[in-house]
Amino acid sequence: MRQRRKAMDPKTIDAASKEIFRHLLNSELWQESRVIHTFLPQNTEPNTFPLVQEALRTQRRVQVPKVAGPSHLTHHWLEDIKLLKMSSWGIPEIQDTAASKADFSEIDLVLVPGLAFSRKGARLGQGRGYYDRFLSKLNGTTTLGVGFDWQLLEDIPEELHDIRLDGVVTESQLLWPLGE
Repeated sequence: MRQRRKAMDPKTIDAASKEIFRHLLNSELWQESRVIHTFLPQNTEPNTFPLVQEALRTQRRVQVPKVAGPSHLTHHWLEDIKLLKMSSWGIPEIQDTAASKADFSEIDLVLVPGLAFSRKGARLGQGRGYYDRFLSKLNGTTTLGVGFDWQLLEDIPEELHDIRLDGVVTESQLLWPLGE
């Protein structure tokens, strides 16, 4: 999965990202969400910047994660994408973290990256557990995997600590809510 994503060219990623977010922006899920928590794209992940810009333009509040060590993320309000800088991990991150620390209780929708997703909501991440730890702290918040069509599989292996997602969006479809 990593190799296939690494092989994607930027034009393909941008075109697919536009379609991914077209599905999301046209959904009831988006219309009802006022506070969005989203990943910021690392290398060949779907490009979330146009979505962030649209959220800010339409007066939604946006939270973004920041890697805060080998085992956890911190979460911050983003008011302007100009405040982002590239981290040593190759991930755009907010810099003024003290002033922007965010509260999980306000989040309506979390957009989650992954290497693969299943139609049952299982997610294969990067293997560090950042998102599983974060998602386990949420209560009643809608979680949506964001990926390309080829990342959506019928089934993927799950471990006890894995947290299932409520849906998945790709360039060809929004699967939400997911059933068992």
